[in-house]
Amino acid sequence: MNNPNVDPHSTRQCLGCQGQVPDVEGPVHPYMRASPGCWQWYGELLSEWLTPAAPLELRMLHVDCFAAQHPAGAENDRRQNQSVAVHLTALCLFHEYGIAADRIPYYRKRTSQAVLPRLGLPDWPHLREPDFSGTITVSDLYHDRRTGETRLGVAWPRDCWQAWAPHHSTVRRWAEAVLEGTA
Repeated sequence: MNNPNVDPHSTRQCLGCQGQVPDVEGPVHPYMRASPGCWQWYGELLSEWLTPAAPLELRMLHVDCFAAQHPAGAENDRRQNQSVAVHLTALCLFHEYGIAADRIPYYRKRTSQAVLPRLGLPDWPHLREPDFSGTITVSDLYHDRRTGETRLGVAWPRDCWQAWAPHHSTVRRWAEAVLEGTA
């Protein structure tokens, strides 16, 4: 859902989510593949989402969406593989197992402790990232917020989860292991 109203002369496509973001220099996450403009906009949005007035999905699932949409593509980067696994598992627990959004942080913290030993995995596998074109991105949320809307923010977790459909069966196994390991 890349925003067609963005001036292409001052923006660039984010390396991760593929949204149109400011073409700026600046800091980025240490192991997520996000352009500086996307990281900047996410930080601005984050300050608004961490208030009680923000929809619960934004307050609890924003980090899962951002992490899942900004995989580093580094097959041998353990941090990145773990990050994608943990955040996709959180989205799966929310959408497919009905775990309330305010309980997701509890399960997110326990994912690595529960999944690897239960499934006998030595480490997290690399999941090939999908094409995020057509999905809701930080760019869409940034522009949505300027109009006072939050509908895209509420839809972001489902949209992000659906983008990873080729890996749903793998992530469901992880979610089941988390639920078994935390019961």
